[in-house]
Amino acid sequence: MGLFGEKLLAYAYRLKERRGFFLSDVKRLAYFANNPRNQEVEVVKLKLSVLNHKQINDLACQQEMTNHIIAQNIDEDLNGNALTAVTKLANFQFKGNEYHLLAFASAYCNSHKPSVFPIYDVKHLGLMKQYMSHYALLESEESLEDYSVFKRGLDHLMNHYRLDELLNYYEVKKLSWLYLDKLLAEEACELNQ
Repeated sequence: MGLFGEKLLAYAYRLKERRGFFLSDVKRLAYFANNPRNQEVEVVKLKLSVLNHKQINDLACQQEMTNHIIAQNIDEDLNGNALTAVTKLANFQFKGNEYHLLAFASAYCNSHKPSVFPIYDVKHLGLMKQYMSHYALLESEESLEDYSVFKRGLDHLMNHYRLDELLNYYEVKKLSWLYLDKLLAEEACELNQ
C-alpha cells in the first residue's frame, strides 16, 4: 500500500472519529431516507433546499430543477442502484442552454444512497486521471466526465487503499474535502526532502 496509502487510511480513521461534525449532513441524509420518492413537488423542493448545491444556487433554477427531477422519474433507477439516475438528472436544459450538472446530480443521488452513488467533484480529477492511467483503467476514448468511468476509477482507488472497508461514497467525499489537499502537500514535502 505504501506510505501514501497508510496516511490516507489514517485520515479515513480520523474522519470516522469526527462524531457530530456533520450534523446538517446527517439531517439531510435522514430527510432523504424518510422521503425516498421524487414525484411530489414539495418533497423535491425541500430536498433541493437541504442539499443546497452550488450548481443549482448559481443558476437560480430551483423550480426548474424540481420539475426536471420529477419529469425524469428516477425512483426506479434509484431503487435499482442504476447509474442512469445520475445521468438523467445531470442533463438539464435551462433558459435555452444545455447543462451537464454531474456534481449536483451525483450529490442528489448520493443523498438517497450514500453507498451506491459516488459524488462527482472536479477538484481532484487530475489526480484521479493520473491514478487511472497508472493502473491502465482509462481507455484513450474515455473521459472522467462519464459518470460510470469516474465511478470505476473511484471504486478501484477505494479498494486499492482499503477505503471501501471503512467509508461510503459520501464519507469519501468528506475525506477528500477535509484531508486530501493536506495529504498531497505532505507527500510533496517528503518528495522534495
